[in-house]
Amino acid sequence: MPKWLVVASWHWSVLFCVLALSATLVAWISFGLINLAMANFDFVSRHGLLALREGGLWQMIQIGAQAFVALVAYLVFKTAETELVCRWRKQDH
Repeated sequence: MPKWLVVASWHWSVLFCVLALSATLVAWISFGLINLAMANFDFVSRHGLLALREGGLWQMIQIGAQAFVALVAYLVFKTAETELVCRWRKQDH
């Protein structure tokens, strides 16, 4: 495995920057995602196949892709957070 993929070898300041960037990305992406998904679901459920032909299906795919990116950013956030907390606890003793 390449060294740049081993999170334990990163400097704490790099980990903190990755943590901050991934948290910002999660917040930015997921801010309107729920409202947009609910509006799309309402549009498709009211108008059926016509809504799908008018772009409802494409928008649903885009919402799913945004949710996937938000999930990946959240996993990056949790990885950086876990590594920083483990380092902090080791230095505490």
